[in-house]
Amino acid sequence: MNFVAIDVETAIGKRWSICQIGLAFVENGEIVHAISKFVRPPLNEYSPMNIKVHGILPEITENEPEFPQIWEELYPLLEGKKLVAHNASFDINCLQQTLDFYNLPIPSFDCDCTFKITRQSLNNICCAFSIDLTNHHDAAADAIACAKVYLNLLKGIEPNYSFNKVQTTKESGFSMPEGHERLCGNLLKPDLENADSNNPFYAKKVVFTGVLNSINRKDAADVVKKLGADIDTSITIRTDFVITGSSPGPSKMKKIQQFSNQGSNIQIIGEDAFLKMIK
Repeated sequence: MNFVAIDVETAIGKRWSICQIGLAFVENGEIVHAISKFVRPPLNEYSPMNIKVHGILPEITENEPEFPQIWEELYPLLEGKKLVAHNASFDINCLQQTLDFYNLPIPSFDCDCTFKITRQSLNNICCAFSIDLTNHHDAAADAIACAKVYLNLLKGIEPNYSFNKVQTTKESGFSMPEGHERLCGNLLKPDLENADSNNPFYAKKVVFTGVLNSINRKDAADVVKKLGADIDTSITIRTDFVITGSSPGPSKMKKIQQFSNQGSNIQIIGEDAFLKMIK
């Protein structure tokens, strides 16, 4: 029950281009500390596609230390520890390639992978464990989510993969109102390969809130997924479109205002306008 969950984001297609690293430290089955570090990648170079995934811009890291300076602090924290990642073949390999790129020593550590155990995306398995995954693709947020998933696995808790089914629990008698079903699973993965890059939803982050009257939420999400949209379940500063039906979530609308005040350009699209866009 003692380990360090790790997640990294990269600036370009090369795995030695780490631009953010997140760590969640677990002791005796409890998350006791988390670290998030921005890193200036080589030449501070970014690809547009990587920026679209994590939202980290060159301006954010231009004055941050390069990885060797970050590593001076992190090395003693990771030496001899058990590292856990969701898709360790990526995150751990990114760490190893970055260390090799800078000719830095690779620490000794054990490794485990929550993706290898579950064969589910981080979104999927968090949904199955009712873990709130907000700000996905922020390295620290993903590391914390990975730590929670691994703790559930260690405790033998069974994931519930009935993603979009309305469930009523005996304890609360609560059921999700029709039209407010949570979107999970493959619906959250954009179909960039088959989508037309000229449509307005291509590579855009989209959030649904409220009840759609002309089309159910799952079908609407499936449409924009096929158009290349990256569907999120929560609003962040990187959100592009919020599709609203009747009775939109007040917390989501409040977040739109909050991020708009910070300079984000989140567009609110009503149901009628949305239907015209997808036609």
